[in-house]
Amino acid sequence: MATLNEIRSTFLNYFAKNGHEVVASSPLVPRNDPTLMFVNSGMVQFKNLFTGVESRDYQRATTAQKCVRAGGKHNDLDNVGYTARHHTFFEMLGNFSFGDYFKEEAITFAWELITKEFGIDKNRLLTNRVSHR
Repeated sequence: MATLNEIRSTFLNYFAKNGHEVVASSPLVPRNDPTLMFVNSGMVQFKNLFTGVESRDYQRATTAQKCVRAGGKHNDLDNVGYTARHHTFFEMLGNFSFGDYFKEEAITFAWELITKEFGIDKNRLLTNRVSHR
C-alpha cells in the first residue's frame, strides 16, 4: 500500500510530466475571495482564471490543495467523526486545463495515471464507451 506522500508525489509528478505546472496549495482562508470562508476544493485558487478575470503563463496546472469540509451542495458534515472517510480537513488532488484540453484528454490522463502510474489492473475498472490508449 502506498503512503499518502507517495500517492501525492506520483499524482503531481505524472501531471508535471504531461505539461502541467505544479502549483502549491493556497492558504485555507482564501486570499481575495469574500464569498468563501475556507477553501473547499482544488479549483478555488483558479476561480479568476476560469472566469477570465486573470491569466497566467501556463494553461495546465496540477495541485494537492489543502481543503476544509465546511458544507455545501453535498453537505455531509454530520458524518465527520462517525466514518473513516469523512474528515474536516483533506487534500484534493487536481489537474486543470485553462482552455487547453477538455474531457477526452482529461479521461486519458486519468486512465493512464490509474492503470500505469498506480498500477491498478484495468480489468478491475468499469469503463463506459471510451477507448483508451
